[in-house]
Amino acid sequence: MIKYDIKKISEKNIRMIPRKMVEISEQINQITAKMKGRIEKEIPDTGYFRNFAEDFENKNKNIYARAISMSIEKDENIDGHALLLLSALHPSMNIDASSMLVCGKRDDILSFMNKENFTKKVEEEIIKLSNSLKRI
Repeated sequence: MIKYDIKKISEKNIRMIPRKMVEISEQINQITAKMKGRIEKEIPDTGYFRNFAEDFENKNKNIYARAISMSIEKDENIDGHALLLLSALHPSMNIDASSMLVCGKRDDILSFMNKENFTKKVEEEIIKLSNSLKRI
C-alpha cells in the first residue's frame, strides 16, 4: 500500500483523467429515458401542463452544434396534445434550429418514442439540423 502525504499534494500535481466520450446514440438514449419519465408524470390527458426540456452538451466533432435539446410543448390549438421537438444550438451564436418529431396525445408520443428506430431517426434529424446551422 502506498501512503501519500496529503499536505504535499496540490491540485496542480493531480492530473485530470479525461472523461470517456459518450457516443451520440448513448446520449440520445439517456435523454429519451428522462423524457419518457417526465412525459408519463407531467402530461395529463386534458388540461394544462408546463413545457419542459432535457438537453445535453454535444461532444461529437462531426455535429455542428453546441448543445442538443429535446422538448415537449403544449399544442395551443388542441387540448391534451403536445409537440415533441428537437433543437440544436449553434456553436458560436445564440441561434438554434429545431424540428417537430411528433404531435399528439401523451400515449401517441410515448409509442413513437418506444419504436425500435427512434434513436436512428433522432440521429438523422440532428444531422439535418447540424447541416442547417452550418449554412448560417
